[in-house]
Amino acid sequence: MTIRHLQIFVAVADCGKMRAAADRLHISQPSVSQAVRELESYYNVKLFERLSQRVYITETGRKLLPYARHIIDSFENMEGFLNDTSAGNMIRVGGSVSVGTRLLPSLVKSLEEAVPGIDVRVVVDNTAAIEGMIQRSELDIAVVEGIVRSAELVKKDVCDDELMLVVGPEHELFDHPDITLGGLTGHALISRETGSVERNQFEQFLLEHEIRMKNKWSCSNTETIKKAVMNGEGIAILSRLVIEKEIARGEVHALNVENIRMKRKIKLIYHKNKFISQSMERFIEICASVQP
Repeated sequence: MTIRHLQIFVAVADCGKMRAAADRLHISQPSVSQAVRELESYYNVKLFERLSQRVYITETGRKLLPYARHIIDSFENMEGFLNDTSAGNMIRVGGSVSVGTRLLPSLVKSLEEAVPGIDVRVVVDNTAAIEGMIQRSELDIAVVEGIVRSAELVKKDVCDDELMLVVGPEHELFDHPDITLGGLTGHALISRETGSVERNQFEQFLLEHEIRMKNKWSCSNTETIKKAVMNGEGIAILSRLVIEKEIARGEVHALNVENIRMKRKIKLIYHKNKFISQSMERFIEICASVQP
């Protein structure tokens, strides 16, 4: 069994077809089929079921997949280090949108100052997407807010955050920030996209309390949401991290809904099987020093 067998296995699992995996790897379809058979024979397991010109990964294959991804990732990191020293000092860091807007830039700057010459690659997306990229070894480490579901990931608390309901000067509630929970009914909601922790957590809260708001906007861009709020388009649910400056300037008001507080943890996450490089170790130390 070689690293190539694992690379082919991962490609087939991702593509769902031998032909598509062959095209992705620029090799012939028979070579892909042979590699999968060799891997199954070597370990005496069944990794795929072949049905109607498609392949379906088995339970054994699903359990092997994260190991295979991390073995490939470690091998490629090793080759990069041996072929080019600078590539060995590269770290791929992820951040959810709220964290990426306010907290991540200072963390990355601290890392770059602590490790001269480090090559930091950053991806910012919603928490669900970042969690998936960590699981697939597309990122080394990440800082996200809210719920992280995978048991394969190590989770370390960094600091607390709070979700806030905010309105702009044009909104009827701007001068009446104290409101009952039932008073939210019927108001327009400017929400984040599906997969966002803010949206998921807040919508679950509304559902539990039988509060129905109008979903007027759905947007992945935090700045667009802020502009819509300031223009009086509706109520938005935003992290204190990204809206505290606008609140301080009086551009938006945070609603006090029956003194209900919606808090969550900002977490550092990485895969439990991930090799902890010196750069990752330094980033973990920097995150541990964040003041709440």
